[in-house]
Parts: sequence; C-alpha cells; structure tokens
Amino acid sequence: MEGEVWIGIAFVTKHRLMLSFVIGAREASLAEPLIAKVEQRLRAGSWPIWVSDGLDAYGEALQRRHSFLQHYPRTGKPGRPCRPQMVVRPELKYGQVVKQRDEKHRVIGICKRSRYGDVPLEKISTVYIERQNLTLRHDNRRLTRKTIAFSKKFTGLEAQMFLYQGYYNLVRPHRALRLPISGVMNNHKKWQPRTPALAAGLSDHNWSMREIMSTKIYINH
Repeated sequence: MEGEVWIGIAFVTKHRLMLSFVIGAREASLAEPLIAKVEQRLRAGSWPIWVSDGLDAYGEALQRRHSFLQHYPRTGKPGRPCRPQMVVRPELKYGQVVKQRDEKHRVIGICKRSRYGDVPLEKISTVYIERQNLTLRHDNRRLTRKTIAFSKKFTGLEAQMFLYQGYYNLVRPHRALRLPISGVMNNHKKWQPRTPALAAGLSDHNWSMREIMSTKIYINH
C-alpha cells in the first residue's frame, strides 16, 4: 500500500480484549468509524470510560455522537428568542493522556485530563493500549517498519488484521490473565492460561489455530 497507513484499535483494558479496529490514511479519520464500531459491540445502555491520547478527533467524535439540544429559559428582554445550545450527555465519560515533548520529540512530561464527565485520574491511562500496539507490530510482519513485507492492497491488510484479531482474542493466552491453580509442584505455582475471549466470557476454552481456521460462523442479519 502506498503512503502512510494508520490503524486505530479499541482495547478493553480489564480483559486485554482487542474489541475493534479501523484502517485509514489519516489518524484523525479513524475516530468516528472506530467509535461507531465499538458502540455496536457494547451492551445496550452501558457507558464505558473512554480514554485516548491527546488527539482531539476522538473527543470531537464522541461529542457529535452524544450531544443534544438544550433549551434554556428566556432571560433579558421580553420577546427575544433563546438560542438552544448543544450539550454533551452527562453519562459520557472521556479522558485524555497528553504527552509533552521537547524540540527533539522526546517526552518530557505527561498530563492527564478529564474532558467529559467525572473521570478519576487513576482511570485515565494509555499504558495497556501502547503495549498492545507493540505486541501488534511484533506479531504482524505487515506492520513492521522499514521492510518489504507490506500489504500491496487495502483488502490484504484488512484480511490480515481480522485474522490477527481472532488469533489474539481466541488463541493467544495472555500472561496477565492467567489464574493460579491450587497446588504447588517443584516449588512452582501452576497456572491456567487464559485468552482475552475466555477472560471476558466470550468463549469457554482456549482455541487452537486449527479450530479458528475451520470453524464456520453464521451471522443472522
């Protein structure tokens, strides 16, 4: 693929689940479709805490999707109409992690801020998604920088990302999600490996690559 390619990823921190992704030519263009895809997968009526970096596109996209016209009572001169204003829904919670850099683009400070809603500062973090981006590049050769193993077409990269999403969520056990098993053998704990899908209750077992490549999925529209 010619030019620069951006991949926006939605990540559930608790279960280390790769919820959705969007591929685009500009980072700012990913916010709206990525948020829309994520909200399709959320439980009806749920309001998660959204966290992103300092890119304003995510906050603007959330504002457009969750705002309504608020009519205020008339004040001032009689007969003068009151102009309604767009107000963000109070259920929306969104925080940002803004990195401050010097002239050499080195990080010299990090600032956390709550944009919408009352979000505790300890809940505002991008550490897990940044680690996931590293894992994504490490596992996917097409995303390694300065190589010839790139995708020549958008459809090829998209198909690879769908395959990786299934592999990461269903097949690849995550060390942070393992559970201790009662009993000790040779002074070492025994652990039950778990994938993000198993930890999130979306599966009852860890899948194999053979299983994920041979299982037929039927979706009713």
